Amino acid sequence: LSKSMKKNLTSLLMIIAITFAFTIKVHATDRSEVLRAINWVENPTNQTHVGRFGELGPYQFRPATWKMHTSKPFSLAIRRQEADEVAVKHYEWIKRTFEAAGVEVNSFNVALAWNSGVDSVLSGHVPEASYHYAERVTNLVETFHENRSNLADRKAVSVENKIEANPASNSADEIRFRILDNPPHFEVAAG
Repeated sequence: LSKSMKKNLTSLLMIIAITFAFTIKVHATDRSEVLRAINWVENPTNQTHVGRFGELGPYQFRPATWKMHTSKPFSLAIRRQEADEVAVKHYEWIKRTFEAAGVEVNSFNVALAWNSGVDSVLSGHVPEASYHYAERVTNLVETFHENRSNLADRKAVSVENKIEANPASNSADEIRFRILDNPPHFEVAAG
């Protein structure tokens, strides 16, 4: 394929991907899951050194993005609480910008904007690497949803078991067990 054909094919794939992404909605309660996924993709090992492009902290903020949302020194980007505050502000800014432009707010689009910038998403000119980044974030968000759903199912079974194991019973064949409020939770993380 020629260079122009590759470029056109990439643009077409990006448009299809962005159109598909519009169908993946993010609910208001999902902001924390989207930010958690961005953190896992951006800085899974919690590195505290400055990155290749000047990025820093759990969300790999660049100095300009940090300064958009706070007057605190950029060096504080490595502190989790400070970074979380700026991450929420940045997420909300992306959300407001998309809403004003009539673009659906979803995990895919937020991740695209986080990685390549809001203007790139709005213009439809997003680098292929950002597309893959957004896929990874969206996959993690979906995994978080599944885990949350599974946890809710386990808690429902736990409540049912508490009701069935009536502590007022004194029969010899009584079954007693303790239900943990916070049972151990294991997740497999792929590198």
